[in-house]
Amino acid sequence: MARDEKLEKSEKNAHEKGTAHKGPSLWEIFSITAKIGGVTLGGGYAMIPIIREEFTKKHDFLTDEEFTALLVIAQSLPGPIAVNTSTLVGYKLKKLPGTICAVLGSIFFPTIIILAIAMVIGEYYTVFKPFLNGMKAPLFSVLLITVLKMWKTDVRTLEDIIIFAVAFIIVSFLKFNPVVIILLGLVYGVIRSTVLKGERKNGK
Repeated sequence: MARDEKLEKSEKNAHEKGTAHKGPSLWEIFSITAKIGGVTLGGGYAMIPIIREEFTKKHDFLTDEEFTALLVIAQSLPGPIAVNTSTLVGYKLKKLPGTICAVLGSIFFPTIIILAIAMVIGEYYTVFKPFLNGMKAPLFSVLLITVLKMWKTDVRTLEDIIIFAVAFIIVSFLKFNPVVIILLGLVYGVIRSTVLKGERKNGK
C-alpha cells in the first residue's frame, strides 16, 4: 500500500514537472500581452519592464538572458519597441502562432483606446493635459528601473563597462544613430565569439 502511494506521488510529481516546462499556451501569450498593452501607459519603453516581469519572473517562460537577447534584437529593428519585443517573445515561445498571438495581444487594447481618444481629444484636450503632464515623472522612474535591471544582468565585466561608456558617449555627445551603435555591437559580439572559439580550439 505504501509502495503504491509512493508510486502515485512520484508519477504526480513527474507530471507536474513536465507540465511546468511545457511553456505557455497561445491564449496565455495573447492574454499577457493584451493585459500589458491595455494597462501600461507611457509608450513602448515603459512596457519593456512589464513584459520582462511577466515572462521572466511571474510566469518563468524565459530567462533574463534570453529576454535581454530578444530585446537587443528588437531595438535594432524598425517599428515600435514594445511590439517588436512581443513579436520576438511570441516567436521564441511558440514560433509563428505565438508571434501572431503576441502581436494581436500587444495592439488589441491600445488600438481600441487610441481610436476612442482620437474621437474626443481634440474637443477635450484641456482635460487630458494635466493627466499627460503627471505621467512624466513616473515614466522616467520606470525607464530608470529598466536600465538598472539590465545593468545588473548584462554589465558584469570591465569590458562591458568600457563598451557601455563608449556607446553612451558616441550616442549622447557625438549624436550617432543608436541603431548604428547597436548593429556595431552585434558585429563586435559575433567577431569576439568567433575569436574566442578559435582560441579554445588552439588551446586544445
